[in-house]
Amino acid sequence: MVSERRQTFVVLEPEVPVMVRVRAARTEDREIRDPRTRAIKVVTVLVLELSEVNGELRQTELSLTSRNAQDQLQPWISSGELMRRRLQITLRGHGYATEYETLLL
Repeated sequence: MVSERRQTFVVLEPEVPVMVRVRAARTEDREIRDPRTRAIKVVTVLVLELSEVNGELRQTELSLTSRNAQDQLQPWISSGELMRRRLQITLRGHGYATEYETLLL
């Protein structure tokens, strides 16, 4: 099950694969509060503009702060494959052990 907050952002649930179609991808610098130190820091976020989530047409976004997830997707973004095919993404683990499993279909 995918939940949406304010119908603007897709929130991934652990161990639940989500199939999306990406219209565009961009990076943004965002300020976040570190959960351990409580200090504010700036992170680079990969924002995926989506046109479809689990077979339903939607205009929404998925933001990824994980550098590993960004690195996994970058070759597909550069080649344009990410915008031509569906992406399945699954959240594994939690906290600092969070990983994203990605599969281009």
